[in-house]
Amino acid sequence: MREKLFQKLNKIYGIVMSIAFFGGIVPLPFFLAALVIGGSVGENMTVFFYKQFYPWVIALASIAVLIGTVAMYVGKVEGLSVKKVTAEEDK
Repeated sequence: MREKLFQKLNKIYGIVMSIAFFGGIVPLPFFLAALVIGGSVGENMTVFFYKQFYPWVIALASIAVLIGTVAMYVGKVEGLSVKKVTAEEDK
């Protein structure tokens, strides 16, 4: 039961984080275009992405981190640990 929940949460985490990552890359061509266009049109493009688009991407990434953290606790994964791991445990 716990392992299934861990796998499901991990899958959801991966999907949501991927969407957030690629959502952060989407404005790149528009920022480059705004740089070339310049003036008030370029400024309006960058302000739109800064105020309207990025808050959603940041919120989505935060939700993904929360899901990933819950998945780590459910799966008893020690992401940051100082204990020594043998080669057999690392598999």
